[in-house]
Amino acid sequence: MKILLLGDYSGVHKNLRDGLRALGYQCDLATTGDGFKKISASDLPIPASEKSMIRKFEKLIFPFTGLRQMLNYDVVQIINCNVFGGWQFRYNYNCLLLSQIKKHSHKMFMMACGEDHYVFSKRDSLRYNPFDEAIMQGETIGATYTDRRYVENNIRVAELVDGIIPGMYEYAEAYREHENCLATIPFPINIDQIQSTPQRFENNRLKIFHGILREGFKGTRFIKEAMLRLKENYPNDVDILIDGRMPLKKYLKVLEETNVIVDQALSYSYGMNAIYSMAMGKVVLSGNEPECQQEFGRKDIPIINILPSADDIYAKLEKLVLNKDEVIDIGNRSREFIEDFHDYRKVAQRFVDTWSNIEVKS
Repeated sequence: MKILLLGDYSGVHKNLRDGLRALGYQCDLATTGDGFKKISASDLPIPASEKSMIRKFEKLIFPFTGLRQMLNYDVVQIINCNVFGGWQFRYNYNCLLLSQIKKHSHKMFMMACGEDHYVFSKRDSLRYNPFDEAIMQGETIGATYTDRRYVENNIRVAELVDGIIPGMYEYAEAYREHENCLATIPFPINIDQIQSTPQRFENNRLKIFHGILREGFKGTRFIKEAMLRLKENYPNDVDILIDGRMPLKKYLKVLEETNVIVDQALSYSYGMNAIYSMAMGKVVLSGNEPECQQEFGRKDIPIINILPSADDIYAKLEKLVLNKDEVIDIGNRSREFIEDFHDYRKVAQRFVDTWSNIEVKS
């Protein structure tokens, strides 16, 4: 089986590629690298320049120079409906290219694991969501996901693919009404490249970290208020770090020296930041609502669920400060859970099984 993974978010497809190759499959990754995170290098050429004018030129010539290298795969999986970008050209660039790729490949799937029109339109059905907070904080995401061209592209791509594979509860909810929506598969991580580090308490102090990225979307104002209050009330027991926008290599270095990671407060589920942290044996505060546990069929997810409330986050952090044995226990269970549920080879096999069981759309 020859596989093309097109696009990447936070290393999801990079880790899946590693898993597929470990299982013996031929797999290529085409990605722009996911911006400043610098997580993965592309196996195939794709418009990726950070300079706007150069990237526009790359996109203009790409259909004639690079597209042919993405043809004739057994399975193509895209990370999102907007893998090629291209709204500045005012035509349906993504679906145009994806239609050509699908025409010359056997099967095509979309992994629903990024925000889009369908995810945005489902926000009101949730008790809380990251979009409203982000918009209140001045982010302009709503205009993107309601743009007529974006919506049309999202609809056409969702109809084009043979199957849609959600990566967590929120994305499954967004696409559940689609006939081609398949079972949710968790994100993979190459556990051979991420080593667990024992929990250490230097001078008996708990080190807590929150990575700033899309502050409104992550609920940073709730997290920051809770962490600062904790530091004020326990100045001799807590060290806090609030920082962000760092490459993955630096991010993992920070995690090595941290005990507790407060990831995000506006999600029902958890993403790759939490998975990297758990793989390193850290305690993670993020989304772990009952809906998330039901979606994954796991009641043993060791993430501490937090709400968009400074009081809620503070109370859960305070409990850890006063009980460091629990920090050690949760850290150990975090690594064990990742090895059991998110191991890149196990997850890759789930994708292979899913792809193999789906018939090609006529």
